[in-house]
Amino acid sequence: MSSLPDDDPIKRSSSEKYDRVGASLRWSQILAAASSIFFGFVLKIAVNPPSYFQLFDNLVLLAALYAVTTATAMFIMPVVHHMLHYHKFDVEKYLLATKKYTLIGIICVMLAMYLGLGLSLNSKVPTEIAYGLALLPFMIIFIRFYRHLPSNLVESTSTEDYDRVGAGMRWCQILAAASSIFFGFLLNITVSQPVYFQLLDNIVLLASLYAVAAATVMFIMPVIYHSNHYPRFDVAKFLLVTKEYVTIGIICVMLAMYLGLGLSLNSKVPTEVAYGAASLPFVTIFVWFLRNKSKITTNRTT
Repeated sequence: MSSLPDDDPIKRSSSEKYDRVGASLRWSQILAAASSIFFGFVLKIAVNPPSYFQLFDNLVLLAALYAVTTATAMFIMPVVHHMLHYHKFDVEKYLLATKKYTLIGIICVMLAMYLGLGLSLNSKVPTEIAYGLALLPFMIIFIRFYRHLPSNLVESTSTEDYDRVGAGMRWCQILAAASSIFFGFLLNITVSQPVYFQLLDNIVLLASLYAVAAATVMFIMPVIYHSNHYPRFDVAKFLLVTKEYVTIGIICVMLAMYLGLGLSLNSKVPTEVAYGAASLPFVTIFVWFLRNKSKITTNRTT
């Protein structure tokens, strides 16, 4: 081991290994911003709950509010740690601390989303069924996650393919933040839905809420994967897993947006026309995407 003073982790300069430190800081900042907005949505419901809420509903809502508060604080802690130790910075200690804070924050966000899903179902079905159904998307995703753990682990370094890993992390962070805010909007509509909503409208709204919950968890999973395996990291497996999770998450978000468009039209035109018209932008984009993909394939073959 080298005895040079630059090898001392406490005396490293703030710019050394900043690809790893910067990646950790970015997703802490983005997730903190998103969870604080999510907190605002839950707080709005808590201070002005629907008239049909009972004691148990209010307790669940407060638990969700506490969970989001804890999550926001956890996502902020790596930023605080970095600010306090900026001049004498132990990179490995920082990454371990960030891993702990971020995982706790993500668990709290998912707990709040689970409670929100259960809350939205509790007025329509018995409590046991409501919170059992709310658990399904999280169980399915985590079972899939633990069945596909990495097998080709290599020692991670600060320069190891981090352009590709960093790019994958960035769009996961941004998409997770945006979809969690989308979830907050839908949750507000679900618990305080318009009086003219009928059974089909309620089902569509719940389906879109489920889709956004699943999308948010999908976007968060690569962050969990990265946090769990960053000291010994299979880059190729991470990129493959990230592509799969993000693709599924984007499909879920687009499904939720399609259902939301149909829902907004359903009170003004017949149901068939409403959901047919709602599909037009997605069909147009999909056709355009396929045409461009075929052009790229043709150019490569020629």
